[in-house]
Amino acid sequence: MIEKILLLSNLAYIASCGTNNVPTFDQTKKTFDCTDGMDVTMPCNIMLVIDPLTSMTYYNIKEDERELRGYRARFDSNGNLVTLLPSSQLPLNFSSFPPPVQTDGHFRPIITINGQVPGPTIIAHENQRLVISVYNELKNVEGVTIHWHGMHHKDTQRADGVAFITQRPIPPNTQFTYDFYASPGGTHWYHAHSGAQRTDGIYGALIVKDTLPGNMYDFDYPDQHTLLLMDWQRDASIDLFYAIGSSLRYWKEVPGQDDYVSYSVTRSADGTVVGPLPFWSGIINDKGRHYDEMNQTNIRNSNLCNFNVSEGNRYRFRLIGAQALYAFRFSIQDHRMTVVSTDGSPIIPIEDVDYVIVNTGERYDVIVHANQTSGNYWIWAETLEVETNIGQGFYNSISKHRAEAILHYDESDDASIDDVDEIKTCTSSSPCKAVNCPIRYYGDIIQCTNADEFESVPDHVIPQSIYSPDDTVFLNFGFDGESTTSGSSINGVNFRFPANPPLTEYAEFQNSSDMCPTRGCDHDVATHCACTQVIDISSQPRGSVVELVMTNRVTDGSTPNGAAHPMHLHGHYFYVVKIGYPENDTSGLFSAANDDVECVITATNVPCPRNFIAVENQNGGFKQSLRWRDLIRPAGIDTQNRFARKDTVIVPYGGYTVIRFVVDNPGWWFLHCHIEIHQLEGMA
Repeated sequence: MIEKILLLSNLAYIASCGTNNVPTFDQTKKTFDCTDGMDVTMPCNIMLVIDPLTSMTYYNIKEDERELRGYRARFDSNGNLVTLLPSSQLPLNFSSFPPPVQTDGHFRPIITINGQVPGPTIIAHENQRLVISVYNELKNVEGVTIHWHGMHHKDTQRADGVAFITQRPIPPNTQFTYDFYASPGGTHWYHAHSGAQRTDGIYGALIVKDTLPGNMYDFDYPDQHTLLLMDWQRDASIDLFYAIGSSLRYWKEVPGQDDYVSYSVTRSADGTVVGPLPFWSGIINDKGRHYDEMNQTNIRNSNLCNFNVSEGNRYRFRLIGAQALYAFRFSIQDHRMTVVSTDGSPIIPIEDVDYVIVNTGERYDVIVHANQTSGNYWIWAETLEVETNIGQGFYNSISKHRAEAILHYDESDDASIDDVDEIKTCTSSSPCKAVNCPIRYYGDIIQCTNADEFESVPDHVIPQSIYSPDDTVFLNFGFDGESTTSGSSINGVNFRFPANPPLTEYAEFQNSSDMCPTRGCDHDVATHCACTQVIDISSQPRGSVVELVMTNRVTDGSTPNGAAHPMHLHGHYFYVVKIGYPENDTSGLFSAANDDVECVITATNVPCPRNFIAVENQNGGFKQSLRWRDLIRPAGIDTQNRFARKDTVIVPYGGYTVIRFVVDNPGWWFLHCHIEIHQLEGMA
């Protein structure tokens, strides 16, 4: 979504080119706390250095003289890190080397921030000025940008960090300074927004301190209780992207046989696709374990993160979905949670929650009451995959497809924890409570509260204009059409990044041949359409309200061959007005798409053919072909509920999601699916 009125900042953005003096940093510094000894009036200066390294490898890159020769390591039978080389072949100062980046205990190329994956946590006051310099030390002539996910950047859009939208990528051996104010408050994060670098390691937490209403927790330690969830892959992310687009696809070894089989997609409990590429490992913060299918065991000796609590106290935990693809359902053994915030925006608390489903891009703050016997308890973030489509809610999950950590009570000296097959038991007589489910119905053993049922806290004043949108735009995120697109798209168009960022090089951008629809995107014929798609709402006056109806259309009967999409809008909060779910049978399986939205050829009122999503009109713009069925708005969409605010929301397969936002932040703002491969393919 783009507001084309430009309001440029007076702040300085500095790019220094061609220096060979790589800034120094402390590779062991895990947190930049801008609130420690600083008040909101004091700018906070931070240096982030982007380096290509290898996991499970010792490096010494914190000294003035950078040592980029690595020394590989492994875990011994006692869980201790040991090098593959004998001590006689290690440098004399090896004992001063910081520990390697572990991830899941395997070797693979990674991209680090200050020698770490994830990067250091940044903690700031709300409205505090952050001056963050990013130095690109990548060796493969690869540019980089950093997006501050959740920051609205009012008057500082040049700091939004989207390659070829708000800036050109930072070239190697070059430094760029992002200068902005930390707002709004809450749980946010930062990550690469160029290519597939985010899921190779360029991400970290950005916590803007706020105070939630009510006396809901005793302690808030963002440096200790922030959990970044990641589905970690064996290979570099860009290699996976190319594999998806090739006929090679994925092959895996057959346990006990000298043979390979083609990978088949995995599905969730409703039968829809959740795993178009194989799950490899899950990590929480910097640690995880890979499950070895050949040996049917985890790499048991790799370490996991411990999150410490004291008996009787209530703690604010912050969950951040940094995943490439898989949604995670988060739970803590023998503990229930209270959900108090989503995407940094407080909501009326949802109590006694067993599971929180966290999609990539989303954040949830939960209160954990340490009210169990002192000891150790599993923290799991499991994928939504199931072994078979039997419609039994979260059960029959694919074993070991999860990220793990441990909740440790300080009063306990016991460091051991027993393996378990499941950490929650839900029955029809004692159903579990979940938040943010991708489908409406999970039988009688799971009770879901979903994003359109969240409510803003009473302290938040919802603008009255939200209930009367000034403009409605329909967008289709479904894999609709035959050969008109290659992979993921919006309204049948693969987004192509422009050669010139519109924010900084507007004249060149405006004259670009990549702009839609000048490349001839005409969906009356089955042609591939890839161009820079712009939704122009600049004619809307400041303060007006735009409604987006984001559909995930299904046109080929009841075969559930698509997936849900977590959609993220930069520069704004939006209100989640309604989620229209597909129909499910009594076992919870997908049975039919929601039919509230229809597609017609506007001029003739004839239903759209399968390869027809939008047409080019004589003025060079896209003519609406999606609309409410029979032009009747669905029941409940115009009620004056206390809608919650988010910046990332799921669009269910076979359904739709309605959001509204206030036009109050001029600029060019990116709207895209936060699944990495979908955004790269053009769902933007």
